Amino acid sequence: MLSALVSTPDHIRKLMRKQGYKFVLNHSAVKPCYWFRKAIMEGRTCYKNKFFGIPTWRCIQMSPTASFCNMQCSYCWRLNASDVPQSYRWVEVPEGTWDDPEEIAEESIRVQKMLVQGYKGVRVFSKELVREAEEPKHAAISLTGEPMLYPRIGGLVEAFSRRGMTTFIVTNGTLPERIEGLEREPTQLYVTVPAPFEKLYAEITRPLWPDAWSRLIRTLELLQSLSCPTVMRIPLIKGFNMDVKSLEGFSELLKRYQPTYVEPKAYEWVGYSRRRLSKGNMPWHHEIREFAERLADLTGYKILDESEESGIVLLSRLERALRFY
Repeated sequence: MLSALVSTPDHIRKLMRKQGYKFVLNHSAVKPCYWFRKAIMEGRTCYKNKFFGIPTWRCIQMSPTASFCNMQCSYCWRLNASDVPQSYRWVEVPEGTWDDPEEIAEESIRVQKMLVQGYKGVRVFSKELVREAEEPKHAAISLTGEPMLYPRIGGLVEAFSRRGMTTFIVTNGTLPERIEGLEREPTQLYVTVPAPFEKLYAEITRPLWPDAWSRLIRTLELLQSLSCPTVMRIPLIKGFNMDVKSLEGFSELLKRYQPTYVEPKAYEWVGYSRRRLSKGNMPWHHEIREFAERLADLTGYKILDESEESGIVLLSRLERALRFY
């Protein structure tokens, strides 16, 4: 007997379509980010372009798991189960037959090209950028949901790679078995670490899996075994994880697991997170910079770059960041 196809529920699709998501097959989605529009219309680019050379206007922001996630992070601006009435909640980690990675990649690129057509005929920063945007060169696998829940994530990376594209995956780190089983590593792997201690971690992320913290630690233990650059992403939330104890805890994690880069990044009071946190939880960039400087003093990592517009600082033990374009 054939198992059911995994599919984003219709009522969740309806909510997400109103927010500008374009669905791809049964459970994937594409949505151009704020900086994609800024690049096309104004020539301004995102921090990934500044830090790593990723062409903002040629980037697909996509997810193979819209909007499936095993966490309910308080700081996340995306929709999660805690944001809807009980009767509207959906199975966060579905079982069944998932779409083929080749088909997801092909259809994601087709949808992105279709979206680019909307910029033709209007005043843009550069028609050349619009032409280039029709041929994506990068996939940011991080749009919504937890991408590692897609069981063929390595095949999706391979599918984009065969089309001449780089890939960044952003994961919450709760599926170390997926990382161990990757057929193809992404160009760069981000692991989000919002707290250095289990109790605070549970308070901030509200995990649906009781062993989420131990799973995250197992993922961090795998970082040095990977050949791709790795990033520890630290979302900083004023009133939660910016005190001295948290700073020292993060420094211990860095010294123990040694990711290639560290990105302390400001929580932004946008989207659904406004239902869970207050504007006062959003730190200023100078506070992120100060936190990064103190982290550097404790760990031997150096500040390589920063983006005040995005509230983010890049640290590494490297002399300069690797650029992919």
